[in-house]
Amino acid sequence: MYKLRPMTPRYSFAYGSNTDALDWRDWCARHGHDPAAIRPIGPGILPDTRLAFDFFSRSRGGGALNFESRLGGFIEGVVLKVSAAGWQALDQKEGAPHAYQRRTRHIILPDGAALEAIAYQVIPERQQGFVAPPATYLNAVRRGFAAHGLHPHPLEAAAHGEEGCHHLPDVFVYGTLMQGGFWHAEAAKAGIAAITSAQAAGTLFDLGDYPALTLGAATPIQGEILTFQDIASALPILDEIEDAAPNGGNSGMYRRTIVTVTDQAGQHRRAWAYVMAPEKLKSAPIIASGDWRAHDAKKRAG
Repeated sequence: MYKLRPMTPRYSFAYGSNTDALDWRDWCARHGHDPAAIRPIGPGILPDTRLAFDFFSRSRGGGALNFESRLGGFIEGVVLKVSAAGWQALDQKEGAPHAYQRRTRHIILPDGAALEAIAYQVIPERQQGFVAPPATYLNAVRRGFAAHGLHPHPLEAAAHGEEGCHHLPDVFVYGTLMQGGFWHAEAAKAGIAAITSAQAAGTLFDLGDYPALTLGAATPIQGEILTFQDIASALPILDEIEDAAPNGGNSGMYRRTIVTVTDQAGQHRRAWAYVMAPEKLKSAPIIASGDWRAHDAKKRAG
């Protein structure tokens, strides 16, 4: 599991031309940098964001990518391991801090774990409305997305001035947010369109009146997918209930992440989920069945 090192960043999150090895090598050759100073280590997700072509790049001759806030959306990209020389090169390529600025964000990895990384974001003074991207730049990003298996829809939507993100209306719940649970009625105020039985993988812990889920184990966790009519209205309510920091941060009691769950039809689906760090659960008993509803009923009966 990756360790977070906020004082000495080791990782960057690439969501534009830095996903493309050819574009990066060509730029390094022109500017005297070693392309090996950064190394892709795998895909990642930047939660609560969308892609936008809202910056005019003089060097590109048209629009270049930026990320903006979009609660309940997410964008895919590539996690880069960066050396000291790599940070110098990235800052120069991104024009930091005069065009783009470094932003520390929590990146969600494929297994739902979090990794702290720097994502470059256009400074507010340089943001505009939609700026059409030049073909050379757009094709470089397309190559990068294809090389890393990233879905092209958000990129293509942003390239046409539309909302460039994946929308995720589903939340996997496994405790008091389920039907009949203490917090379900509060969550329902945001408008639930559907409720589907589902399973996730992890370890479930008993914290008395409610459970907590940790990642990394294969135990089937019984729960439900709540599909919200407007996920952007629902997440602030759920984040407050779970004492979760915004944007997938880890400073709250729980951390909001994205996991892959299996619904009652056997389909694999992505869903938001609230998980807890294992170090907070050292003295909590494990619920071996992975079923909070049955476990809680047995406690109350006996």
